[in-house]
Amino acid sequence: MLKNIPLTIITLALLLPFTIFSQSGPGGVGSNQGTSDLIIWYRPDNGLSTSGTLIDTWTNSAGLPAFDISETGTRRPTLNTAAVNGYGEVSFGGSQRLRTGLTLTTSNFVINQASSFIVAKADNTSQTSSVYTTDPLVGSTRFSNHIPWNGTVYYDIGTCCSQTARIQVGGLTGLLNYSIWSYDAHPSTGKQLYRNENLLQSRPGTSTYNSHSSQRFNLGAATSGTGGFRGDVTELVVFKQKVNAAQRIIIDNYLSAKFNQALTANDFYQQDNAANGNFDHDVAGIGQASDGSSHTDSQGTGIVRINTPSTLSNGDYLFWGEETKDPTYNFSTETTNYREQLNSKWRVSKVGDLGTVSVSFDISAIDLTGKQSCQPLQLVVSNDSNFTSPTTYDLTVSGTSASASNVAFSDGDYFTLRYLDQIVWDGSAYFNGSGALNAPDTSDSCLKLTVKAGSLALLNADAFVREVEVEAGATFEVVDGLLLEVENGVNNNGTIQFSGEAQLIQNHTGTSLNTGSGILKMTQEGTTNLYNYNFWSSPVNRSGDWQVSYLETASGAVGFTTGYDANPSATPIELSSYWLYTFNDLLDNYAGWQQITPTTGLIPGIGYTMKGSGSGAPSGESYWFNGTANDGDITIPALAGNQILVGNPYPSAIGATQFINDNNPITDGSLYFYEHFETNSSHVLADYQGGYATYNLLTSVEAPTPAAGGTSSKGAPKNSVAVGQGFFVKIANSGNIQFTNSQREFARESLSESTFYRSAQATTTDSRIKYKLQFKDASDNTMTIALGYDQNASPAYDRGYDSERFNTLSNQIYWTIPDKELCIQGLNSFDVSEEIPLGINISNTGDYTFKISETLNFPANESIYLKDNQSNMFYDITTTPMTLYLTDTMDQARFSIVYQASETLSNTDFNQNDIAVYYNISNDHLVLDGIEDLQAIKSLKIYNILGQAIQSFDSVTTQEVSMSVLSSGIYIAEIIETSGVKTTLKFVK
Repeated sequence: MLKNIPLTIITLALLLPFTIFSQSGPGGVGSNQGTSDLIIWYRPDNGLSTSGTLIDTWTNSAGLPAFDISETGTRRPTLNTAAVNGYGEVSFGGSQRLRTGLTLTTSNFVINQASSFIVAKADNTSQTSSVYTTDPLVGSTRFSNHIPWNGTVYYDIGTCCSQTARIQVGGLTGLLNYSIWSYDAHPSTGKQLYRNENLLQSRPGTSTYNSHSSQRFNLGAATSGTGGFRGDVTELVVFKQKVNAAQRIIIDNYLSAKFNQALTANDFYQQDNAANGNFDHDVAGIGQASDGSSHTDSQGTGIVRINTPSTLSNGDYLFWGEETKDPTYNFSTETTNYREQLNSKWRVSKVGDLGTVSVSFDISAIDLTGKQSCQPLQLVVSNDSNFTSPTTYDLTVSGTSASASNVAFSDGDYFTLRYLDQIVWDGSAYFNGSGALNAPDTSDSCLKLTVKAGSLALLNADAFVREVEVEAGATFEVVDGLLLEVENGVNNNGTIQFSGEAQLIQNHTGTSLNTGSGILKMTQEGTTNLYNYNFWSSPVNRSGDWQVSYLETASGAVGFTTGYDANPSATPIELSSYWLYTFNDLLDNYAGWQQITPTTGLIPGIGYTMKGSGSGAPSGESYWFNGTANDGDITIPALAGNQILVGNPYPSAIGATQFINDNNPITDGSLYFYEHFETNSSHVLADYQGGYATYNLLTSVEAPTPAAGGTSSKGAPKNSVAVGQGFFVKIANSGNIQFTNSQREFARESLSESTFYRSAQATTTDSRIKYKLQFKDASDNTMTIALGYDQNASPAYDRGYDSERFNTLSNQIYWTIPDKELCIQGLNSFDVSEEIPLGINISNTGDYTFKISETLNFPANESIYLKDNQSNMFYDITTTPMTLYLTDTMDQARFSIVYQASETLSNTDFNQNDIAVYYNISNDHLVLDGIEDLQAIKSLKIYNILGQAIQSFDSVTTQEVSMSVLSSGIYIAEIIETSGVKTTLKFVK
């Protein structure tokens, strides 16, 4: 984008130079805004309106519409297009003319001085006619030019017809060819006539012109009849004040270059001939004449303005002209340094030494939208037209003005505009990058990366670029473990390879910006165990979807067998198509698994299962995903009550937390990852060794671990979901599951930053209090549940902070809240007095072990107790495992977790007994186990979670009190004895 400049600076830099002081008249002399002495400027390249070849009007380019000239009927002159150096000419045949409708007055026309310039030629030397004149003549005063008048050239301002007062030069030759005629008049210096900058005559005499009441300005004819001018005119300029010598020289050099007419004197601009490149257009100049007069600020008809020479002496001039007539500006890539260069350039002629100058460009005619970004627009100056080794000047952009100061020119220099837009691999080397050997790095986010055909282009460092284009035949490889971050799209018509754990992140919003017919290749390691599933999702697509048959190994595209086992001895390997499935159906509906074929089209974001290759590769089977990188917004329709196997659709990791937040409230806020343990050796479902790990916004828990071969567990999921990883989500409300680029992040499995479910990973840390409770059953199978505290959680069910158990095990524990069994529970804030119900299912009688396997930010002086509600025993399991003998008939609500021991929680009146107060979920009773003297109980009250009393018992006559009147919820039972000692119990119905 253009540089940010304060508004006040923009106002001064843009408005003042270009609308007030900029010299935008012929050659850069005078203003075309109607604010200078320039009153008439008829140009063949501006303002001509025609009917066919007949001229209807000629707009005054001096910016004074009152001097627009026109004609109707048969007296209209003819336009000959491209007649003089590509410019048009206006042809008069003796009866044609163009006139103003303006009455000339002292306020709008010349008075006693003027300068005029005309480029004209005659058809014959015997005619007696005016090229221009005031019309009609009044008395004996007029402003007129005659070429020729019976072989003589006349120029009058003031008293008519006096040969001693007017310019009158006879005996001239070449009048049938174009000449540049310059006329000056001033009371103190008289009148001068120049032809092609050669002074023909200087004559003293009156120049006062003061009779205007009925006159108009007339070009090409007398007032009536056929006595008008017979010949051609290209350009006419009139100033109502005499220009100085330096300005006259500049204007004549401008006209000389424009109409290819040589000057016989003061021909200072030398770049307008074929040998120097014909830089004929929009010529302007600054300088100082031998009489000390000067002109130091010019823009002219082009977009270049030069001013403020640092040193200026008599005879010093600087001219510049453009190679292109009527340019339509755009930028293209030059192939020397791969910069974006304007499609037109300028060349200078320098006489003497003006020192340095300021150069500005009016860039309003140059479309830089979406092109020149954070790199500066530059002025480049060179002594060769290819700009091989230029001097560069960063331009300051304010509004539509781009300027640089202290610019030095030498005679014959070329200059143009350029900017850096891309880093290029030209087939053998990098250009323009900020990294080693000019390759891109992370500081090049505003530049495009272009890869051309040739040798392999390697990216050996992390890089951040605006966009990527890989041309046909080119190959670009991102080295293992590196990140290529792209702000927008990838246009790939060659081959892009992401080796190992290299990843691609794209940052734009909306739909995919990736285009091209090329192939992007990305690897992922899958299990080699014949009996084990990988849960996949493709990071690429082909024509919008993905087929498993597109998978490749180093040996080529994989084959498929319909048998249960893959065939690793085939070349390439053959995978089993029998185990290819997707899932999108009701919760826990095993029949919802949908078998697919290798050629089934899967939209991005859909997960699928595929069993291992059997190859025995020690690091896993390496698969290539080849296609177009998935990018942008990806949606998957979802129905409430279903669970869907989805997956990371991108060639980078994604953040699980961001995914959960983006899909609230569509999903239940939990992600479930299946892990098939390496000890698994059966295709029989009942014999599978594996389970689901769970992740939510609070924490994560690993999959249950089998008694044998426990080393296969990958641990709890991290926030980053690896490339190609599939996972389950439960749908709470119908809608669309959303994957977006904002979820993408760079995380590598080798550094334990993400997990594709085949390797271990490290522990994620944050500032919240969390812990994990591990449970080992009588057969040494292990499972883990977790609890934590977050200000967004509550005792009720909270999507994203509470996760329902996804595993169905013979023996398991879980957190209980109304209608839910949780493997992760979130609560609002830590309270040392709280009691947290723990559910337990036991199918096999035996020894069971409880252990806090991990804590995070847990208060150093606090403990975590397993409370046995049946025996009223408290076991500190913070650091020491506790093994209990449990039977298959035990109460599911027997245990809870507390943070204080029995002396704080129990009633001392009951110490002589083995007392336990607990809620029996099976019969909906509150059990006062071991209390023999119920008369010691003064009252029993039941409160809801808000502290409101729901039920009250003034006397208790039985050890089991029915809670059937209570609806589902969280409650607190309060027992007060006659001595005033109080016992409380939190329970969930």
